[in-house]
Amino acid sequence: MSERPDGSAVAIVGMACRFPGARDLEEYRDLLLRAESAVQRFDAGADGDDPRHVPAGGELDGVDLFDAEYFGIAPAEAAAMDPQQRLLLQEAVHALEHAGRGAHAPLGRVGVFCGSGDNRYGALIAAAGDGLPMGTSAAALPLRVSYHLGLRGPSVFVASLCSTALTAVHLARRSLLAGDCDLAMAGAVSVGLPHERGYLAVDGGVLSASGVCRPFDREADGTVPGSGVGVVVLRRLADALRDGDTVHAVVRGSALNNDGADRLSFAAPSVTGQRDVLLSAWADAGVPPEGIGYIEAHGTGTPLGDPVEFAALAAARKLLGVTSPCAVGSVKSSLGHLDAAAGMAGLIKAVLAVRDGVVPGTVGHRELNPAIDLDGSGLRVAVDTAPWPAADGPRRAGVTALGVGGTNAHLVLEQPPAVPVPTGGGGQQVFPVSARSSWSFDRSRAALVELLPGLDGGPTTATRLARSLQDGPAPGRLRRAWVAADTAGLAAAIGADSGEPAAGPLVLGLEAGPWSGGGQSAAGPDEVLSYFDGPLALLDSLDGLGVEPDALAACGIGEFAAFAFAGAIDAQSARRYAGYHATAVLAARAGGDLSACERALTALDRELTSAGELRALNVEIRSVTLGVVLRAGDVPPAAHLLEVSRAAVLGGEAAALPPEACAVTPAAGDRAQFLRLVAHCWEHGADVRWTGLREPDGLPRMAIPPYPFRPTRHWHPAVPVRALPDAAGDTASAGAGSRRRPGTTTVETVMAIWCEVLGLPEVGPDDDFFDLGGHSLLAGQVLSRIQEEFGTRIPLGDLLDGQSPVDVAALVDAELESSRLYRSLVDAPADGGAWEEVEL
Repeated sequence: MSERPDGSAVAIVGMACRFPGARDLEEYRDLLLRAESAVQRFDAGADGDDPRHVPAGGELDGVDLFDAEYFGIAPAEAAAMDPQQRLLLQEAVHALEHAGRGAHAPLGRVGVFCGSGDNRYGALIAAAGDGLPMGTSAAALPLRVSYHLGLRGPSVFVASLCSTALTAVHLARRSLLAGDCDLAMAGAVSVGLPHERGYLAVDGGVLSASGVCRPFDREADGTVPGSGVGVVVLRRLADALRDGDTVHAVVRGSALNNDGADRLSFAAPSVTGQRDVLLSAWADAGVPPEGIGYIEAHGTGTPLGDPVEFAALAAARKLLGVTSPCAVGSVKSSLGHLDAAAGMAGLIKAVLAVRDGVVPGTVGHRELNPAIDLDGSGLRVAVDTAPWPAADGPRRAGVTALGVGGTNAHLVLEQPPAVPVPTGGGGQQVFPVSARSSWSFDRSRAALVELLPGLDGGPTTATRLARSLQDGPAPGRLRRAWVAADTAGLAAAIGADSGEPAAGPLVLGLEAGPWSGGGQSAAGPDEVLSYFDGPLALLDSLDGLGVEPDALAACGIGEFAAFAFAGAIDAQSARRYAGYHATAVLAARAGGDLSACERALTALDRELTSAGELRALNVEIRSVTLGVVLRAGDVPPAAHLLEVSRAAVLGGEAAALPPEACAVTPAAGDRAQFLRLVAHCWEHGADVRWTGLREPDGLPRMAIPPYPFRPTRHWHPAVPVRALPDAAGDTASAGAGSRRRPGTTTVETVMAIWCEVLGLPEVGPDDDFFDLGGHSLLAGQVLSRIQEEFGTRIPLGDLLDGQSPVDVAALVDAELESSRLYRSLVDAPADGGAWEEVEL
């Protein structure tokens, strides 16, 4: 297969995650490189009385915590929301931050493709008799993200059980290539509830009785459940490179299929289906598969699943004649099996590997499962963390996710293309930080300070950082911004700033003239008129940046500029009126020509009168000269400006601007002062269009510190923090009690168990388990119920062979008879007693 350059490549430009033992992307990377397991052992407590209980799992801390204020969600609604929705909402924000994109970056149409586990939280609330608000169903997950983040592309819920995450990425990629969206977010989340409860391991099931996941290992006895969330941000590669996005990896190809009926049961894997999805993804990628040096496998650590996955991989390579070296690993021994989010953990791990050139080791693998045949395949298990082997071409990896029910997904990743070292930028920049709460603001500012020493400090980096902060998520009510030319200057500015975040309305001040604040008299009208021209031009510049002041505080000639900006009169007429004002004020000052003052005032009066009624104000004007407020929407009297000039002539020194007003005049002709004015406007709530301050230099974005969401507890009282679920991992319950009534036969009890597990009103003695909708996972529940009712165990394989209640009842009776025989032998007298004769 030859390499095919085409337009189907998609870039991963942002990532965010929360996994067991890793609160963010950097902690996850460190965990992988250390090749450690974050699976925890819990205090079994009363649950330890059940010998099947395994107090282990890959759990997330703080699933009850959520920053509802950030998203504008009422506390009562937040408490009813599925924690999975809450976690993915927050990580979606972090993923956009990592991509250097947010409220002011040109996002275009943003698609959301994501999935989750079942809403067990909502089920527990409903079981308590409480109602659930709209938007709490699992399918509302992407809709929540689109709504709360204001995204307008396709918003699709994805569900294919354990392959949900990679299915979401595949669909997001297809949507980008079809032109349905310009940027896509793909994510998945799964939270097991009740939390920190462990699980019940049954004979023949997929869950590990030892509580340790050992992918591909001789001692592997199953997987361990876990919780987690991950989100990636995707763009077409050409668009990402054009716009200067940081590319972490390239998705060269992807494929999705289903095993169909080519398997032993609904939940059983298929070599053929898994082989075919690999071949399809490689063909879609258009790259030679011998260049793929690493495969992040599904790797659940089950005695059956791991050999099937390796057999499929070996078969696909053999079909194409590929024998080149390729390492295979699995992250599930590090985190646990994250259900719907499992593929996201594997994908982000593989992205980091191709980006950084380091292959993480597979935790818990010591000796190869003898059922896995690697001879001649070129495949090996990535046991220890090691550098990626040198090769002629780019680093490439595959990522596999296999869903219960047969949906298989595979992606082909490639290391990011080399790009020139960024140059350009420089000069003074605005560095904004905002938050919705004081708690988050303090930590956002501290995170920025902590980031600075690790940067190179040059003007290019400072410019990239400033732009990425400006383009971050929609700003909160608490804001602070600093102006600096480099990171050292920024650190100094933050260090010298002991003030609190700005508050109050945005009031811009227009001064009376060059004598404001006790200055000397101007030499002539032109210098006085500069206090009309300069502020009006600055106001127009701010308006071009999207700044809309709440009010203008003006005095003297500044009131004429205020009337022009507020739309009461046109700028040309306002400047002419301001000229009369300047002449009159200068003539009235010491040594002036008073007759010239009178002529100027008369001319101003005449023109204002002939102009007729003025237009309504579009912004409030606070007249410092006259001490009145002219409201937005009102039509000001034309005589107002004449009274301003007369007051200026009679009043001598101009009144000072009020303390809440920020004078705009100092920003005239001074770039740094203008940026400080823009920063002040933003701090006071202005929605600044930052792109208006930039040169089109194509500088790439950079990741900014993730927003520190305030950890506030939102938890419904009906949901327990910790409780033991049933054997299938569903929601906790008090148990139905014994189903064996006096006089009930074994087959009747088995039929009652099937009714409960399958959710059917009745089952016949000869009905087929699989025809009724059963599968191997539900069979595990049946095994658990049988053990509870009869005190005996049946191997899962035997149960699957005995497909009717009559067959299963015969197995149970045989096990009970064997147990009775064993007890009779153990209890038999040692000397001289009579042995009971039993017919076998």
